[in-house]
Amino acid sequence: GRGKYFQFESPRAIFEELRVASKGGKADYFGITYEKIDKQDGVFWPCPTEESMGTPRLFEERFAHDDGKARFHAIEYKGAAEKPDEEYPLIFTSGRIVHQYLSGNQTRRIGFLVQQCPEPFVEMHPETAMRYKINDGERVKVISRRGEGIFPALVVKTIRPDTIFIPYHWGEELAANQITNAALDPTSKIPEFKACAARLEKIHTRELPILGEVRKGTSQNEVQKGK
Repeated sequence: GRGKYFQFESPRAIFEELRVASKGGKADYFGITYEKIDKQDGVFWPCPTEESMGTPRLFEERFAHDDGKARFHAIEYKGAAEKPDEEYPLIFTSGRIVHQYLSGNQTRRIGFLVQQCPEPFVEMHPETAMRYKINDGERVKVISRRGEGIFPALVVKTIRPDTIFIPYHWGEELAANQITNAALDPTSKIPEFKACAARLEKIHTRELPILGEVRKGTSQNEVQKGK
């Protein structure tokens, strides 16, 4: 469609059309110009007129309902589907790190980002590491009722002693989601993926996979590409 439907010569030209297209809507950009962005060091939308300074905070005076009042709907709290017990005494959770994004399919192809964190790790509190006799950097096995994986230990004080954490940006043998729980929320039907019961096992040296060789014959380059 370039030429007939996409004749813009610059990002500014595209933004000018966005101003017109959004006029009168809830996300009104009409009053935002490049000059105003520079002058104010940014503009909060909606900004319906060129005289408007923008809207740093919505609903300061009233909410959008006819009576100006907000509507709150209380919901019943529901805890995690699986709680720690004697066999699996730790809470396992997964999340992101600053050097990777989602599955890592794109970011694990960027050498600089891979150098910052070449593989996933399992974060644990010093008390947890002491209980299991695990040293920082030592590879350990993380086990749940669904799966297991081997990860280097990262001993930090910024996590609770009853909790362990693994970033989820890797796949296959390095996937955090092979350990976590896919139980669905009863209302949204979104899987938990963020909490389940797990345990740690100290492993012998002969069991350790070589860094960059998660599978026999797998090169570090292939690991970075998620193969």
